[in-house]
Amino acid sequence: MSGLLRFCALLLLVGWIAFWLPLAAVASLFHNKKLRDRMVQIACKGLLWLFNVRVNIIGDVYSRRPLLLVSNHLSYLDIPVLGSAVDCRFVPKKEIANWPVISTICKILDVVYVDRDVRKISEGNQSIAGKLAQGEAVVLFPEATTGDGRHLLPFKPAFFQAAQGIVVQPVAIAYRKIRGLPIDFGQWPLIAWYGDMSLLPHLWTLLSLGRIEVELHFLPPIISAGKDRKILASQSHDAIERVLLDKN
Repeated sequence: MSGLLRFCALLLLVGWIAFWLPLAAVASLFHNKKLRDRMVQIACKGLLWLFNVRVNIIGDVYSRRPLLLVSNHLSYLDIPVLGSAVDCRFVPKKEIANWPVISTICKILDVVYVDRDVRKISEGNQSIAGKLAQGEAVVLFPEATTGDGRHLLPFKPAFFQAAQGIVVQPVAIAYRKIRGLPIDFGQWPLIAWYGDMSLLPHLWTLLSLGRIEVELHFLPPIISAGKDRKILASQSHDAIERVLLDKN
């Protein structure tokens, strides 16, 4: 994609967010959860279209609530990929609450902020458990950061404590192809956003890639009864890793 086309795509992205935010904010203000969730799903699908991302959903979301969805995490793209497929509440780090624009979007999305400081883990578990108690599907990224796409990072088990008595469903986000060809080892930094990468340069490059194909795997649910947080983390990690290592 030429620089001009990328600039136009970037303007469309900004325009789409500017159009959607006030509408979703009104639905949130009037506590119309069903309307807000529908609008969020439409917004996510619109973003994926603008990013030229095609999602292939494999498997089914567990139908009962509450539900803890546990996913790998590579990029800001993961949010619309998941948000386009299921009504859910994300669990970002508390620092995001101070980011311009992003904080407003997070408020509309009704996220659960957590502090990953070991002294605040208990409070975080209580916040997640509180949202689950409202009958929500909550998405946890237990790598606690974005990975580089080449390896699945270890899962931190701390916030699995909130899942006691709750069904846990692993979700694998598998980016497979760029322009119809399998992603090779050197292309992962074009998709994954990690470390000290700056957002705008990464976004600018991403818009030049052409069609990106991603598989969203909803894996068999795990019954948490009788399992501690470390076992839940390990079983979720292994289930997701098996999908990511499958190159077919």
